[in-house]
Amino acid sequence: MIGLQQTERHYWLPAPDPETGVFARHAFHGRRWAGQPVDVAACGAEVAMATPSEMDWRTAPTCMACNEFLKSRQTAP
Repeated sequence: MIGLQQTERHYWLPAPDPETGVFARHAFHGRRWAGQPVDVAACGAEVAMATPSEMDWRTAPTCMACNEFLKSRQTAP
């Protein structure tokens, strides 16, 4: 399709902050979580990965740094 920019895929996953343990939904490169114990989010934070509970999904706020990173990639020429 002409005019559409191909972007890399990212997925969202609630993950705890390594210093505070507070959860936030971070964006990670790829289609889905592959079971790795640690990964680097789009915002640059290295976080522990685990299967989130339904409560984690409902209560964890979106990481605004990840969100801004992905938005900036969408609008880049």
